[in-house]
Amino acid sequence: MHATEAMVLSRWPLMTDNRAPGTKKGDGEHRMRLDFNGIKVLAVDLIGTLAEKVGITFADRASQHLAKNGCTFTPAAFRGLFRKRYLEYSLGNYAGDQEFYSVLCADLSQEAGQPWIEALTDIWLQCSPAFDDAQPFLEQASRTHRLILSSNYVGDWARRLLASNHWEKYFQALVVSSDCRFRKPSRQFFLEVLKVSGVTSPNEILVIGDSLVNDVYGAACAGLHAVLLDRKTETGNHNFPETVPRVYSLDELVQSMVGKQFVSR
Repeated sequence: MHATEAMVLSRWPLMTDNRAPGTKKGDGEHRMRLDFNGIKVLAVDLIGTLAEKVGITFADRASQHLAKNGCTFTPAAFRGLFRKRYLEYSLGNYAGDQEFYSVLCADLSQEAGQPWIEALTDIWLQCSPAFDDAQPFLEQASRTHRLILSSNYVGDWARRLLASNHWEKYFQALVVSSDCRFRKPSRQFFLEVLKVSGVTSPNEILVIGDSLVNDVYGAACAGLHAVLLDRKTETGNHNFPETVPRVYSLDELVQSMVGKQFVSR
């Protein structure tokens, strides 16, 4: 058994197997009921779960913006530079946008403090539109559970994304990597989630996210429950361990919450 599968398998006392009698493992997808009894907190991922991941459109639009201001970079070259500094920012390396963009200006051979440079944040956020099922899910889930945002992201940008979608009211706390200085799947990140959750047991928290390792495996290592959101938005095979409970949309998860539908395993 794969190590990730073994870890996940040990963490699913809240799953009930509804496979038909005589059905064997490997006989095709079967459905599992996700039992929300005892779950008081939902730790919800942001990018890939509530909002779309930034794609190559950002690099194209950013390069056009730079060109208009006399700075010429190909989308591929700019994407590499921005990605490197963004990952640093998401770990809390910079105090804020001013410091982040001063470093990026140095990368671009531009003087710091260019008035047009911080517009890149606007372009970045515009490239992460909300999924259609995000709002209905948050409305339903917030009625029955305490919600925590759980994200590898830049704190100020996460708050802007929440505000632009009018989602702030749904979340009682935010755990964002740039603020806590740990990125998922770090165990310490999920201990931060537990710290702000308002509950004492990790068994009372369900993590919802689109990454098998960052969300599901990371949560399991810290003793939290998790469900994988597999939106199938990326090409390639999805070789997820069949012990991992998963849904294909937040609508499906809402139906599971109200006891009307099974989740896949």
